Amino acid sequence: MKRYILSHLPMALAYSVFVFVIRAGWSDPLPWIWFVLGAVAGVLVLFADRIVYTYSYPSAQISQQFAWYMKAKKYLSAFELLDVRRLEQERLTFRSSLFMVIWIPLAFFALTSTAGLFGKGVVMGLMLHILADAWRLQQKEPRRLHIRLFWLIKREITDEERLVFMYILSGIFIFFSFLVG
Repeated sequence: MKRYILSHLPMALAYSVFVFVIRAGWSDPLPWIWFVLGAVAGVLVLFADRIVYTYSYPSAQISQQFAWYMKAKKYLSAFELLDVRRLEQERLTFRSSLFMVIWIPLAFFALTSTAGLFGKGVVMGLMLHILADAWRLQQKEPRRLHIRLFWLIKREITDEERLVFMYILSGIFIFFSFLVG
């Protein structure tokens, strides 16, 4: 769990500062603290996807171990188990391509209809985490990324289509980053 927080927290903070500098230009930084907190929450909330996995696949060994730790009230051990054995969880709903597509109108709505910067930070932090993990997997293990993104889709997706999907989604994320404010 410590590894998870220490690897994702700097990413959320760097992104928040980048958006703040672009959108606010160092003027009146106080309201932007809410955006930073929202981005951190959005990045960290994605861990819940791993917990949902244990309830979606209760017969998996990792799910049974997680349930045992939770029943024994060893919460830190349960979360550490999910982090250490994260490679076993490939069918994560929030990290699928369908969720990413659904995120687009939801994010647009949140960015254009919400006045508070906390909610905008959560929405953007969530996708920041998803995209950062996806691009890291694209470089290290493209086959695993392919399974993670397209396990809900019954059609065979080519490697080129996967890259186009990633570039389009990254472009939308960057564009949406300019709508924050």
